Formats: sequence, structure tokens, C-alpha cells
Amino acid sequence: MKCWRKQRRRLAAAAETRQASVRSALDRLEGRLSEGGELLTEERLYILSLSPSALLQCLREGQLAPTQVLRAYQAKAIVVTYRVNCITEFIPQAEAWATELEGRGAEGRGLPLYGLPVSVKDTVDVEGLDSTLGLAKNLNAPARTHAAIIHALKAQGAVPFCKTNVPQAVTSIGCSNPVWGATLNPVDTQRGPGGSSGGEGALVGAGGSLVGVGVDVVGGVRVPAHFCGVVALRPTAGRLSLCGVTGRGAPQAGVHPSVGVLGRDVSVVVAAVRAVLEAEAGDDPLPPPVPWRPYLVEGGRPLRVGWCEDDEAFPPTPGCRRAVAVAREALGAAGHTLVAFTPPGSRRAWGLALACLAADQGVALRANLRGEERDALIGRAPELLALPRPLRALLRLLLQDRAPMAAHAMTGRAASSRGLWAVLEERRRLVAEVAAAWRAAGLDALVCPAFPMPAPPLTHAPRLAGTQATTGVYSLVNFPVGVVPVTHETQDDQEKLADYPAHHAALRNVKEATLGAEGLPIGVQVIGLPWQEETVCRVMLDLETQLKRQG
Repeated sequence: MKCWRKQRRRLAAAAETRQASVRSALDRLEGRLSEGGELLTEERLYILSLSPSALLQCLREGQLAPTQVLRAYQAKAIVVTYRVNCITEFIPQAEAWATELEGRGAEGRGLPLYGLPVSVKDTVDVEGLDSTLGLAKNLNAPARTHAAIIHALKAQGAVPFCKTNVPQAVTSIGCSNPVWGATLNPVDTQRGPGGSSGGEGALVGAGGSLVGVGVDVVGGVRVPAHFCGVVALRPTAGRLSLCGVTGRGAPQAGVHPSVGVLGRDVSVVVAAVRAVLEAEAGDDPLPPPVPWRPYLVEGGRPLRVGWCEDDEAFPPTPGCRRAVAVAREALGAAGHTLVAFTPPGSRRAWGLALACLAADQGVALRANLRGEERDALIGRAPELLALPRPLRALLRLLLQDRAPMAAHAMTGRAASSRGLWAVLEERRRLVAEVAAAWRAAGLDALVCPAFPMPAPPLTHAPRLAGTQATTGVYSLVNFPVGVVPVTHETQDDQEKLADYPAHHAALRNVKEATLGAEGLPIGVQVIGLPWQEETVCRVMLDLETQLKRQG
């Protein structure tokens, strides 16, 4: 016990020292950027007002220089992080990278992402900076090289300029940790930005970045996009390289992480993913040789799009259900055929996903947290997963009626190799079942709720167990998924909450957390078959375009 207390004091001191160092670096950057005591000058405000496509055009035509654009977004990001605490560190090499791009002249301007500032999730390695996962034990261990996604973005002309906050051990739909503090939602600072790429969602949502790199296991880029009113794409796991992306310390079977992208609009997300896929292959031999297929994005025949406004695993609130109707109407107006379709086995899928994610019974999570100051949003899950099987079985019975989705995590079905094999075989059968139903319906894509609710208050994350079922089921079957913001919570949605089913504690917590959410953004998920990211992007583009036309 004394040893643990000593380690905790040592880690707390390391965090305090590093926080002071980062604050000092931020002060120096702010000083360099200030012009007459002003960060957001008239020129920078003009740059910030440009859409991503207009900004890229100005850069390619030489009307703006990469250093000008970088400084505008550094200045805006400083203002944003003072308000919502979304940035862990600014990347000190960014200015040199932008200057080097300028020196390449016309050759540089021919790159698809020339001069585009890009923000990066804490867990994505940038040479010389830590990838902490919000853990003090990971401080002062800078990455020796860039992650593959950073190499690809830089090769295509992008300028990574800052790293963003995550929940402690990247385990929560909240976004706080004792090292970097709590990140707030830019739309309503009394609410959370989502997780695990919550810093990215907050920064992009507040206008401090045009495009950001995140990681999605069961919703890591999609939940922040939905909460903060931005766009996200989770490609099929494996299509983008995971080299240099720090995980949770445990091998994952059945549910695999995917490098994802968040952005201000669909076009910039599509441009970023396309550029990465068209970059020269790096040292990672694992991503499949599936080239970007622009003809699938650029149109052709009308598509057959399924829609599902309910969720067997976790019912959506009225606003999130209505968002699907908004998307359905817009896609119909764009010329696509809309058909009702309910994916089979979503409740079963979430149970399998939880079994896979908890296969080590929380061993890796507890190791990460050992000696650390525990963030309040972690809850008691690490200890509950360590309970002996008889106690877990009793707890499962107690939770079955009160919080049935949380009870799934207590099964321990994959705690042995034999159990894990059985779970993975059941997953294989479920994927085949979903794919067969999809094919039978003749679908090209599917639209469904992005999450059961809008962004909850900051402290509610531990009480919302199971809500990630809405995103997690598509991670289990490994289908590519995008999120597009389509509407906002209305007063009518709030009034209809009175009829929201609340027959167990988990649903009552969702209902309580949604109260007062009027005005918050609401998105939908757009899902495609594996390796069909381009079709997903086409539907996302058509949806966004039609919504803009409708005003």
C-alpha cells in the first residue's frame, strides 16, 4: 500500500511538472501569434471563415500561404482550448512543416491537402510528443516516429498542428482525465463532447480545426461527432493503418479499433480519407490493397438506402428518432430509394461486443490505472470485472432488470480461450446473418440513429452504460460508418420525452440526461458493407447537400 501511495505521489508530481511545461509553451506560442495584443486579427478571421474546399482552393492557387493558415488555426485553437480545454499540446514542428511546404512552390501546391491544418488525437503518435491516454505514467515517453496516418497526411501536404484530449485510458463517452483535465462541449459547456476522441470533436465543433484524426473502437469518432455537431467517418477496421496508434494495452479480438476522421463538413472528411489512401504505401504491410474508387462517390445510379429509426439494443430519444426521419426525407429528395430495414440481432451483437471487450476481465485497464489518480468518469467497472465468477453472476442477476445492458458485461463469456472461441464463432454467424439480410433487402447503405441521446451533462457518463450499443454493434460486424449532423433537439422533442420508455435505471438515466438538451446537435449514422467507404461517403455527401438546399 505504501508503495502504491509513493507511486501515486510520483505520478502526480510528473503530471504537475508537465502541465506547467505545456502552459509555458502555450504562453510562448500565444506571444508569437499575438499582433498588437490580438490573436484573431481581421486576416485570420477571414481565413477561418472559409469553407474547407474554399480554403484548399486558395492555398493551391497561392492566394494564401500554409504559414498564414497555420497561424490562423493556431490562434483560433488557443481561443477554443481556453474555453473548452480540448488541446493537450501544440506540435512545435508545425511551423517548420508549413514553411517547408511553401518552399516547394508549385510542386507543393499540387498536393491534395496542401497547407491544410490537421489536429490529432492524443493516442496517435507524433514524433517527439507523448501519447498519454490521459495517464501520468505515459508522460515523458515521447514517440520516436510518426504514426502511419501522420506520415500519409504530411506526404499529401497536410500540417498536423496539435494533439487533443481523451478520457482516461480511453474508456468512456466522457472526456476527462487527471493529467489534462475535462474537455467541455463547445455547444453547451455544461455537457460533454463525447469520447474517446472528445478533444477532436470539441476542437472541430468550435471551429479550431477543419479536420482531425481520431480512433474508433465502439464509437470513438462517431459519438463526439454526434455530440458536437460535426462529421465523422469510421472506415472498415484495417483499411487505414493502425501503426503508431496507442491502444489500451490489451489485445482486442472481435471488436477492432479503426483510425477515423472528423471534419467540419463531409467534403473535407472525404478529401482527407482519399488522400491518405492515395498516399504511397508506408512500412505497414497489413492494410489491404483496396485503392480509393472515386466513381463510387461521384454518382451514378440512385441507391437503395435502408432506414431504421429504432434500436433493439437501446431505444433512441424522440429527437434522435426524428433525425432519421429528417435524413430519410432528404435522401428521398436526392433521388434515392428508401426502404424500412431493421438489422437482425442488434441486442445480441452488443452482448457479443461487450464479451470481446471484457475478455481479459479488465486486467489491462486495471494495470493502466494502477498508481494513477482515478478520474471520476471511470466508475467501478474495473473492479466489477475482477469479481469472482459467483459474485459476477449474482451481480448480473441484480442488474438484469435495472440495467440489462450493463449486465451483459458481467457474463465473462470470453474469459477463457474456449469461451472466446465460442464468442468469435457466434460473431461470425451474426455477421453472416446481417450480411444476408442486407443482401436480401438489396441495400447499398443504411441510415440509423447516431446515438440514443444528444450530449449528456458532464458528470453523467458513468450512468449511461449500454448507450454505446447504438454505435458498437456496427463495430462488431466491422461495417464502415459515417456520422452526419442533420438537426437539433427541439422543444417538441423535449416534451415527447415524457413518453420515453423508462422501465429500468439505464433508460431513466438517459431520459434524465436528455432533459434541457434543447438546441444540441443530433446526427445520424450512415452504414455500408465492409470496404465500401466510398458508397458511405456518397450517401453522406448527398445527405449534407440536400439538407443545405432545404435550408
